[in-house]
Amino acid sequence: MTLFEPFAEVPFYPLVFPLFYGAVAIFALAMARHLRVFAVGQPAAPYERPADRLRGLVQYAVVQTRMFRDLRAGLMHAGIFWGFVLLTIGPANIVTGGLIETVLSAPFEGAIWTAVSAMQNAVAILTLGAVGWAFWRRFVTRPKRLEYTTDALVILALIGASVGTFLLAEILEAARYGDIPGAFVSNAVAGPLRSIDQALLGTAFGFAWWGHMIVVSGFLVYLPFSKHLHIVTAFPNVLFRKLRPRGELPAMDLEREDATFGVKTLADLSWKDMLDGFTCTECGRCQQACPAWNTGKPLNPKTFIMGVKDMAVEAEHGVPLIPNSPSVRETYGLIDGLSREAVSKPLVDTAIPYEAVWDCVTCGACVEACPVLIEHVDKIVGLRRNLVLEESRFPQELTAAMRGMEQQANPWGQPPTARLDWTKGLPFEVRTVASVAAAGELDSLEVLYWVGCAAAFDERNKRVARAVATCLDAAGLSFAVLGQEESCTGDPARRMGNEYVYQILAQGNVETLNRYGMGDRTIVTACPHCFNTIGNEYGQFGGRFTVRHHAQFLADLVSSGRLVLGADGLPQRSVTYHDSCYLTRYNGVIAAPREVLGAVPGLELREMDNRGRQTFCCGAGGGRMWMEETRGTRINQARTEQVLATGAETLATACPFCMVMLRDGLQDAGRGVGSDAPVTSQDIAELLASAVVPGTGRPVPPGRSLRVV
Repeated sequence: MTLFEPFAEVPFYPLVFPLFYGAVAIFALAMARHLRVFAVGQPAAPYERPADRLRGLVQYAVVQTRMFRDLRAGLMHAGIFWGFVLLTIGPANIVTGGLIETVLSAPFEGAIWTAVSAMQNAVAILTLGAVGWAFWRRFVTRPKRLEYTTDALVILALIGASVGTFLLAEILEAARYGDIPGAFVSNAVAGPLRSIDQALLGTAFGFAWWGHMIVVSGFLVYLPFSKHLHIVTAFPNVLFRKLRPRGELPAMDLEREDATFGVKTLADLSWKDMLDGFTCTECGRCQQACPAWNTGKPLNPKTFIMGVKDMAVEAEHGVPLIPNSPSVRETYGLIDGLSREAVSKPLVDTAIPYEAVWDCVTCGACVEACPVLIEHVDKIVGLRRNLVLEESRFPQELTAAMRGMEQQANPWGQPPTARLDWTKGLPFEVRTVASVAAAGELDSLEVLYWVGCAAAFDERNKRVARAVATCLDAAGLSFAVLGQEESCTGDPARRMGNEYVYQILAQGNVETLNRYGMGDRTIVTACPHCFNTIGNEYGQFGGRFTVRHHAQFLADLVSSGRLVLGADGLPQRSVTYHDSCYLTRYNGVIAAPREVLGAVPGLELREMDNRGRQTFCCGAGGGRMWMEETRGTRINQARTEQVLATGAETLATACPFCMVMLRDGLQDAGRGVGSDAPVTSQDIAELLASAVVPGTGRPVPPGRSLRVV
C-alpha cells in the first residue's frame, strides 16, 4: 500500500491538507495569543517532584479518577473523552496521506489495522451513545450544577457530528466500494444499502467524508475560544498542580518595596492561576460542594474561575492573531500589545463580587471536588490580602479579632496571663516548658501540648484541653505546655488576609519553639488549624516540627496499650462524627478520630452522608468564626440538620471551632443542652477520657480519679 492509496475514491482529496493545516495554524495562533496574557502574570515554578507529577497526570488527566465520584457523569464523560481520543486516529491518518494505515497494514498481513478499524467502529457507537446521554442530561434531567450555555451545546453537537459523519462516511464507503476490513458495524449497515444507485452512493460518500473533515477542522478552529479547551489545558494544569501541602498558602515577602501585596489584577496572578481559568470545565462540581453557595451566599467558585478566564480573554481583545511586524506597527501606529486597562482592572467586583470574597470559609471543598485540580482558595486569600493590606477594606467585625491577635496574640483579645486558667481544678500538675527547662529536665520531655487559643480562652473548649491533658497524664507521658509563651499560630489572621499580623505571630512562635528545641519533640494539638499551620506553614519561616493532631496521638496511645479503657458506668449511646475540613481535606486525617471513637465502649457510630473528604464545613474557617452571616442560611445550621438526620444522641468533634459552631447550631435548632431531646456535643478526647481506666499508663495513687473537670 502506498501513500494516498486509501483515499483514491475521495473526490478532491489533496484539498484536505490546506483545510486541516489551515485550521491547525489558526488554532496555534489563538493559543499563542492566550500565552501572551499568561506572560503578563507572575512567575511560577511548579516543577519539583517530577515523578509525582507524572503519576498524578495519569491518575487525574488520563484515568480521570475524580470524575467517577459521580459515577454516571464519570461514565458519560469517559465515553466522550476516550471516544474523542481514540477516534482521532482516523483524521490523523487522513491528514498524513494514509501514513498510519500504511505503517500498521504492513505487518501481519494488515491484522493490526483491521483491529484498529474494529476498535473505531465500536468506540464510535459508544461515543454517540455518550453524546446522546449528555444531551439528555442537559435537556431532560438538568442537574443543577450544570450551566446551560450555547457553547456547551455547540461542543456536544460538534463531537456528535464528527463521530456521526465518520461512521456515515465509512458506511457509504462500504456500500459503494465493498467491505472495509474490521469495520464490522459499517459493513453490517452497508449491506442493505448496496441496492442503491452506485453513482448516488459515491456522491453521498464524498459529501459525508468531506463533511467529517470540515467538522473536524471547524472544531479545531472553535476549540481555543471554547470551554472545551480544557481537553488541551487539563494535561498541563494537572502536571503543574500544587504539590506543596494543600493547607500551605503561598509565601509572601512583605519586605519587597515594589511588591503588590496579595492579588489585585490579572497581572498579580501567576501564569498557573490563569491556566486554571482556561482549564475550567464548567462542570459545577466546585459550586455543588461549596457550603457558602449551598446556603445562599453570592460566592460561586465556578463563576470566579470563569471570571478570571473572561478577564484574560477581554485583555486579548484588539490583539491580532498574526502579530504585525515592527515596521508595520510604526508606520500605521498599530499597537499589538494587551490592553493595559484590561490587565489592570481589579478582579474584585469583576471576576468575583466583594461580598463573595468574604463568604469563603477556606474549607477546600471546591478544590477537593475539581476534576482538573484548580486551586480556588489560594486565589481568594490572595484577594483578601490585597483588600486588607493595601485597601484596608474588610468586614468591620474582623477588626476586634485582628487587634486581639496583634496586641494580645489571640483573637479573643484575652491577656496571656489567662492561658493557663484551663488547668485549674485538674488533679495533676500541668507544667510549662519554661519550668521544665529551668529544672534541667528538657531532655526527658516527650510531648509539647499546643493548647491553642480556643481551648485556652473559650469556656466550652477548656474542657477539651482538660480531657487531652487527662489522657496524656493517664498514659504516663512527660508533657508540658508553653503557657504564656504560646501565641496564636496566626491561622485566622492569614486566612483573613492579614499576612502582616500572621507573620509576626508565626515568626515569634517559631523562635520560641526553636529556642526550646521542639524540633526534636512531638507537638500535639487538638486544633486542626494549629495542626495545619505549624505542620505545613511554619516551614516558610524555618520551623521544622513534628506535629500530630490529638486524634492521631490518642489513637496511637490506645492501640499501643498506653491507655486502657473500661466500660464501667458508661452508657450505651449513638454518636455521629463531624470531620473538620482542616483535619480531613487539608491533611488527610480520616481514620484516626474514628479509631478513637471505636475504642470507647458503648458507642455506636452513625455516619453522616457528607463525611471524610466530602465533609460539609461548620462555617468557622477562613476567619468566619469572627464574622456574622447576614446572607442566606447559616452554614452551621445546614450542617446541624445533617447531624440531626442521623438520629445520633451525641455529636463528636475534633476541632474547637467546629465544637463552637455546631454547639450553637444545635442550640438554635432546639436540640441543645437543656432541651427536651438534647444532642450533646463532645470532643473525641472527652469521650476517650471518660473511659480511661486509672493507673494503666503508670502507677496512680490509691483513690485517685482521672476525672475531666
